[in-house]
Amino acid sequence: MKRQFIYYTLLTMLITASAGAQLRDYRIHKRGMLHETIYNTGELGRAYDQGNGGSVPGVPSFEWPGNSGVIIDAVKYNGQYNSFGGGLQIAASPADTNGVIYSFCGGAGSSSPEVVVGKYSFPFSLDRKENYPLTTGGLPNANYDPDEAEEVITATWGTPGGLTVKRTSRAWSFPDYDDFIIYEYEITNTGNRDANPNTIESSADIYDAMIGFAYGFTPSMFGYERTFNRWNYADFESNDLRARFDRNRWLNYTIDRNGKPDPQYFAPWASDNRYGGGLLSPQAVGFLPLFYDTTHLAVRSDSRIPSTDSAIVWDVNGNVKQPFLNRLETSNMRIAKIQPYFDVSNSRKNAPYRNTSVYGSDWVGRGSFNTRQSKKFGVGRIMIFGPYTIRFGETVKFAIAQVAGYGAARLEQTRSGLKDEGGSCGELCSESADAPFFPVPNWSKDTTYGADNTTYGSNYLSSYSLPVYVNSSTVTIRDVADRAIEAYTGTPFIRHDTIPFWPEQSPDHGLYKLPVPLPSPIMKISNSALAENEIIWGTGVENFTSPRLVGSLRYYEVYKANHPLGPWTRLDSIAIGDPRYFAGGEYTFKDADTRVGESFYYSLVSVDIHGNRSARTNVALHQTQIGGTEDLEPVYVVPNPFIVRSGFAGTTAGGNDANDKLGFYNLPKHCIIRIFSYSGQLVQTIHHDTELYSTEWLQVTRNNQVSASGVYFYVVETPGGKRNHGKFVIIQ
Repeated sequence: MKRQFIYYTLLTMLITASAGAQLRDYRIHKRGMLHETIYNTGELGRAYDQGNGGSVPGVPSFEWPGNSGVIIDAVKYNGQYNSFGGGLQIAASPADTNGVIYSFCGGAGSSSPEVVVGKYSFPFSLDRKENYPLTTGGLPNANYDPDEAEEVITATWGTPGGLTVKRTSRAWSFPDYDDFIIYEYEITNTGNRDANPNTIESSADIYDAMIGFAYGFTPSMFGYERTFNRWNYADFESNDLRARFDRNRWLNYTIDRNGKPDPQYFAPWASDNRYGGGLLSPQAVGFLPLFYDTTHLAVRSDSRIPSTDSAIVWDVNGNVKQPFLNRLETSNMRIAKIQPYFDVSNSRKNAPYRNTSVYGSDWVGRGSFNTRQSKKFGVGRIMIFGPYTIRFGETVKFAIAQVAGYGAARLEQTRSGLKDEGGSCGELCSESADAPFFPVPNWSKDTTYGADNTTYGSNYLSSYSLPVYVNSSTVTIRDVADRAIEAYTGTPFIRHDTIPFWPEQSPDHGLYKLPVPLPSPIMKISNSALAENEIIWGTGVENFTSPRLVGSLRYYEVYKANHPLGPWTRLDSIAIGDPRYFAGGEYTFKDADTRVGESFYYSLVSVDIHGNRSARTNVALHQTQIGGTEDLEPVYVVPNPFIVRSGFAGTTAGGNDANDKLGFYNLPKHCIIRIFSYSGQLVQTIHHDTELYSTEWLQVTRNNQVSASGVYFYVVETPGGKRNHGKFVIIQ
């Protein structure tokens, strides 16, 4: 009778959640500094490969910082993507089947969408909810919940082994808490084994269930493309990535050896913080478990763990010490290769820790970290928990934090002797397995260590400042991990450099009692009749309240930039009710320092009485314009001639330097512009279908090549057949 009740309860839950299986789909976390694509198939970021698949603009794969795409010298870079992809991997042994059923839901090679969907994963539902302090109209949000994240994405999918997964991911824009995403997993034995969530094929219990979290860490795409002209495993594994494990935080992470100073523009970018500064791969990126289930761990009589492990791996409760496996891998995490790692009847790929004098009694018997391969295997990462016994209707829970920071340590931490596992040449230079701990480098003063006497880190921060996207005292990946632990557990902030964090002691759900900063204002931007940019906002921030608000508003700051990563120029500070700008219940700031056709990013920041600044959640690109003509009149090309640089300020709609563009002016609202070479070949066609007076051309031909020096002709034609023409000169 009890099982019948569970059956109908689960069936009702699944019918309510979804009327039928869905296609592969995604939503994006983009509120904080860390942007990530969340799929309803278990995948994170993208389908896993070794970089050969490139990336898709606007579909981030562990992008940190966000909004980082840029065009440099007519070459488009999609941004600071830091992952080949990730996901959840499961092995299950239902009592009514023979053998193990695997579900590789991302994080493994050959897991292209057409392979994942229908074989390893059955997507059921996907939902994204926003919990912002202000409404889109700029007023305080009456439904704002300070105990919930600002972005919540919930994905559910089924697996062929009968386990249904619900993943709830959370992100914030709060400056101390905007560099991580927390994923809570509920993995339930529903008995659903196909793409129809309304049917249950089995009520069998599941034994020796193994739950794995897999990533490919590759900081960062932009830095490697600038250095090697590609984003490919051959460069990571042969050159500069180092994998590391911080046992005090259970933090798996990867960092570049020297941060990748830009090979061409290091000095100017470092000096003015353009595109985030001159270090192009300063990220340390990784993940850590915040909670793992202990109540469903298999006991000795339930498990097939080989006798070679049995002496030290069982705790006082008769459960296997966790993690079961904590493995580095090459970027080639093909399914056939990693599948045996999930079979508990096999000997583990990494033997458990055994040397108490080196690792301490708390870690002996837990899955070890293959430190000696931290240069050779700098990309792939798998952490596996289990084995679990999951009865029909029961749920196991996990929480994982995805984290990114500016480097792995501060200067004072390195100087104090901070070490963690890995980060050296290991087996490639015959380093001892009994000396696994190495200094943690920083970006203020480089350090040299290892049998190969290699220099790590950089002196960058001794001469240049942190980029503006590092917007609080939470800087390194260790800082970020500690903030993620604080957010999930609800405990006061602790630096876990010397105080270990044990995820098995955490609650099985996040508490999220974060201090709430002031939000940034909701703004709108328009053009005045004199072609001035008008930034307009209301008093919503002044009226915003919350039980844990860290401080009331003192003033606003208006900023302007050529790129979302800066540098940002402060145009003015505006006090509450400032009579220069406040009238009729709203503020209006006019920026007259721009010309028609120029584009700039704007943002408004709230500053509280303690000096804390809000996040830049309102960044907007705006082009200065006036209305187009009603009829075709003489059209002008500016500058003409174009000699190396245009003289335009700001950026372009595509993100390029405005000095690369030509502008067509005095356009009618609807027309087609065709550009021809001196020999009469069609170079480019521009469809102008807006209310605006001008349009830009970045000198890129229809074959995606930069235009050569020479004389060019243009023809402007309206829908009614009227034409105008002229010529211009480019001198590169």
